[in-house]
Amino acid sequence: MKKISIVAVFMLFLATGLAFANESKIYARSFNIEKVYFHQKGYKVTYITGKLKYVSTYLPHSWFSQSSMKGGVQAKGELAWGNDPSYPYMTVFWRDGKFSHVRLYLKRSLFDVSYGVISPNQDPADFDVEEPLLEF
Repeated sequence: MKKISIVAVFMLFLATGLAFANESKIYARSFNIEKVYFHQKGYKVTYITGKLKYVSTYLPHSWFSQSSMKGGVQAKGELAWGNDPSYPYMTVFWRDGKFSHVRLYLKRSLFDVSYGVISPNQDPADFDVEEPLLEF
């Protein structure tokens, strides 16, 4: 009976170890959004860091599509519209330590106080980014 118990405990430890060995290589972090500014080239997103500091980043329109897959490749940006009280916020995903994509959860009504408009005269070079500049 002792042998069966020891083998069962050993198998349990082995199964637990294998389960943790296959951990996902994707890391996600969510940020509360203070304001989303629309521009003809993309979005300027002002969000709140963990240190309660307001920071802005730029996300070009070219990153966003109707679905999360763009030509068989993961799109860099996704939009989710809704009226949930937790909106607006964004979730940023990293795969193997490198930026993967961002998902914006925005209020459905464009009259919400979380929206703003940037002057069309703003330098469009701000939107030529490969990875959003993020502070935590």
